[in-house]
Order: sequence, then C-alpha cells, then structure tokens
Amino acid sequence: MSSMIKLKNIERNNHFIECDIQPEDSKEYGHLKINIDTGKIDEYTLPKDYEWCQNHIRHAQITLLELVGRDEPLPDNKLLMWY
Repeated sequence: MSSMIKLKNIERNNHFIECDIQPEDSKEYGHLKINIDTGKIDEYTLPKDYEWCQNHIRHAQITLLELVGRDEPLPDNKLLMWY
C-alpha cells in the first residue's frame, strides 16, 4: 500500500520553513511549520478527518529539512510518495 502527500507553497523565512500540506484523497489543505535550527515541528494542522496522517507529517518534515540543506532554490511544490 502506498501513501502520498503534496507540499505546496513551500517558503523559508528566517528560522522556519513552512508549507501547505494535502494528504492523498483530501480536497483540503493543512499547514506545517518547522524550526530549521532545531529540526522540530513548530506547528501543524491537518484537514478535518485526516488527523490520523501523523506519518504523512513525519515524511513532510524530513523532506523539508532536506530541501533546506541543499544549495538550490526551494521548489514551490513537492509530491511525496512512499510504500
């Protein structure tokens, strides 16, 4: 079984990286904000009835921190899929 989450509007400001998040099959977005200095989640929301998507948040967190560590501009959007 595979899982997916879309990261949209990825932005970095000072000590934070954040984006809108859309779990698979959801029409609504949540939001994720990570402290770059600590690597920890500062805040997040998931769409209604998608509160069970904790694993999705973890995958998004890891990916956003990897993006910050690169010497490339941040993409606006990113699609994550895993099995």
